[in-house]
Formats: sequence, C-alpha cells, structure tokens
Amino acid sequence: MTKMRLWITVLLGLASGLGGGIAAAELTIAMPGSRLAHFTYRDAPLLSFGGMSDFVFYFPESAYDYRQWADWQAEHGMNHVRAYPPLSYRTMEVVFDEDNVPRDQIVFPYVETEPGSRRFDLERFNDAYWNELRKKLAYLNDKGIIVHLIIFNGWNITYEHSGNWDGHFFNPAVNINPATSHLASNEYAFYHSVADSRPDLVALQKAWIRKLVEVAAGFDNVYFDLVHEMARNRQGGWITERGEWEKVKLWIDVMAATLREEYADSSGAKAIVGLDGGPFTMQQRDWIFSRPYFDILIYGKSHNIQQSMQWRAKYRKPYVPQESWDDNGAKWSYRFPDHRTHIRKYVWKMMMAKAQQLDIYVKPPRESFSPDALDAPGLPHRYDPRGWNKFEEDALLLRQFWNQIEDYGSLRVQGRVIKGPGRHRFVLSSGDEALVYLASQTGKEAVEFPASTLRLSNLGLDDGTYTASLYSPTTGPIEMREVIIRYSKATIPLPAFIDDLMIHITPTTPQ
Repeated sequence: MTKMRLWITVLLGLASGLGGGIAAAELTIAMPGSRLAHFTYRDAPLLSFGGMSDFVFYFPESAYDYRQWADWQAEHGMNHVRAYPPLSYRTMEVVFDEDNVPRDQIVFPYVETEPGSRRFDLERFNDAYWNELRKKLAYLNDKGIIVHLIIFNGWNITYEHSGNWDGHFFNPAVNINPATSHLASNEYAFYHSVADSRPDLVALQKAWIRKLVEVAAGFDNVYFDLVHEMARNRQGGWITERGEWEKVKLWIDVMAATLREEYADSSGAKAIVGLDGGPFTMQQRDWIFSRPYFDILIYGKSHNIQQSMQWRAKYRKPYVPQESWDDNGAKWSYRFPDHRTHIRKYVWKMMMAKAQQLDIYVKPPRESFSPDALDAPGLPHRYDPRGWNKFEEDALLLRQFWNQIEDYGSLRVQGRVIKGPGRHRFVLSSGDEALVYLASQTGKEAVEFPASTLRLSNLGLDDGTYTASLYSPTTGPIEMREVIIRYSKATIPLPAFIDDLMIHITPTTPQ
C-alpha cells in the first residue's frame, strides 16, 4: 500500500470513528474483466486469510463464543471466514452433540411448527435466528473480517455426514409445505425446480436467498457463494450427467439472477457472487466460470498454482481457493499444530498466485472429532484457538509484509527465476516493484538452503537501481541489498535460509 493510500485509509477510519459521516467503501473488484482483476476493501487492495469454524452460524452466542474467534483473528493479522447458515436440522444436532451443548439451545432458521416436532414451515422464518446472524455479521464487519457466505450447501442434500438430507428443511418429511413433496423420491430435484416448472418450490428457494441477502446486504464485508459442493452425492456424479446438468444450469441462471437483483435492491450496490466449481467436470466448470453473473472463480479442490494463474488469465476474474487444499492433495488444518509450516507456505504461495481470499481449514476430519483422539484444546467446534498453532505468529508477519506492498493491483505474473534455490519459485512484477518467493517442496519442512545467488529475468521493472528487501516468513525482515536492473534482469546474493524466503524489490529512494 502506498503511503498516500495508507494515510487516506487512516483518515477515513478516524473520520468514521469521530462520527464524521464518511462511509468506508464496500468490498469490490477493481479492474474487472482484466487479468489484473482484484479485490479491494475500504479503498485498498485486500488480502483476506484466516480460519474459523464452518459452524459459526449454527451455534447461538450462548453456545459458541464467536467473538473469541473474531478477536483472535483480528489480533493475529487474520481477517477471513468461510461459513454457511444451516439447511439441515440433523447437521445442527450433530454439531451441538459433539460439543455437549443441549439440543434445546438450537435456534433454527425456520419456525418449528411445535417445539421438538422437527417439522418446519418454509414460509415462516424464525426471527430469533436471523437477528442473531445479523449481530454476528455486524461484529465481524467491525473487526474487518471478510465473510465468504455460502447460500446453499450441496452436501446438506447428501445422505453422508450423519444424515443431512434426513434433516434437510426441504425434505418433505421435515416440512409442512406441499411444494417439496416430489423431493421424497429424488432429493436432487431440488435443483430441477425451474426446469420442471415447480413455481412453489422456486418461490421457497428464492425466499431463502432473499432472507440471507436482507440480513447481509447492510454490511460491506460479505461476498456470496451460491452453492458449495453442489455435485457431491452418493451416486458419484448423478447431478453432473448430461440430462441432469441441463436442468441444473437453468436453476443456476435463475438463482444467481435472484441473488444479484435482491442485493442491488437491498443495498444499491453490486453483489460479488461465485459458485464452487470444484465438484464438476472440466466442461461444466468452464460453463460456470464463464457466466457473466459470476464475478469470481471459486474452487474447492486441490489448488495447483499454475492452474490458478491460467484460470485468472482465461476468465479474467479473481481466483478463490477453498479449504487450504494444497497441490499435493493434502488439506492443511489449523487444528493440527504440526501443519504450521505447511499452512504458512501454502498461504504465501497462493498470495503469489494473486489469490486474495485464503480459507485456512480449521475443522478436523470427522473421524478425528473426538478431543481425546485429536488431543485438541477443548471441544471440537468452540475451543480457544490462541497458541494452539504457531501459524498465528506467522500470520502477523504475512500481514506486515502485505502492508509493505506498494501497488498490488499492478503486479503481474511476470518474471522468471533462471537460477536460485527452492522447489517453488514464483515472481510477480510491475514497472516499479517485484516480489520473488522461494520455497521448499510441498509437504516438506525444515529444508535448509545454503547461501546462494538468485538470478532473475523477464522482470517488468524498468532499468535502474533498486533495493531488494529480504524477508523471512517466520522471523520478518532480514536485510536490504542494492540491486541493479538491466534488460529486465537482476542478480541478488542470498543468505542461507530454511524452507522459504521472500524478496521485495522496490526503487531505491534517493538520499
């Protein structure tokens, strides 16, 4: 961030705090439709990363101290949560049981026809739930935490994970609304409501979208994921078969339009919307990513850095990786202290791939939910995160480094390491700034690199004298060295380091 933009941000914050009436700019995408499309927030380029329980919107505050999580994130440089409201009461019961919270504390998003009946009226929203959600979003907004808000959960419709469909609010056995009766024989017809001319079901689905937007549109820290893991099902691909997919496409068109229109009506602004392309075939994912009403490329599978760069270049939209799922197929989690180095390298790599919304997985594998088996500090979903994983210290250093970047929006995937250490070697550069990240192989740690010489080519930098600031992702600034750029090339002597090193090249300030 340039000094001028930093002072503008500070002044806006002071004016707002003093009641000056200056509103912070919303979460937006700058330079849309170009290779440099990127997130901005409150008038500055945004790096949003961090981890929070998927179930922050499941528990009421009496059962889950979400403020503890939000405060911890803010104090450690983190500012991100990916979460969803519940669409299955069974999932809610499972989560409450795992944390030994009495089920009578569950607050459902729909009105239960009689207490304990587990029968719901989809035409009646439970104000107690939605007021609580609004309060949570407000607190997260005050903390500057970005919310990746999922509208529909595909895995809530599957039978795996403790009978999600058995307790799904749209399951006709769970509600009193005739519009859902045909779903008894095919739950995946949930996505066929438009194609099959089921206007009453469409109306209920749109009502869910409108309710979420009504609550979220008043805050500037939210973007939307229409469906998470939509294609997952026990048949292993049923929803992606040709006939099914043609119906699903019509549903996506209508629901995305509803989301956009409702957000514009509620806020006067443009929503940022995507749909998880992870579970689909390559052709189906191309259709999703190409939709003009989707602003971002959400992907919930293994994150290959080159692939993410290629997709950004092809679709000209920001890339949003989910669940810290690395290129070796490992899913790194904050719940495992020995994942510290792997999480750190993953986040720095993805930042160099110009991904700005980095979800660090927190929830452990379901088979490890037992606190004794995991040796976790507290209950599975509401333990105190402080000090559990030393990545929290690394997160502060990443935030410190991010704040030193002068003009993130102009950085391109341009430059090449022609000689130097590391299995992963990434370069970003513009006309007057460059970043070089060197790291050990994915899945490896404590890899020692001796002192060496780094040689770069194809940089976007103009010829001249620059300062190379060497930065350790685990200890912070190391030293600064003068470097001469000639014909887009540079040579920089490097010290010995362990696992990873960042080099920030900026113009030398005249004395």
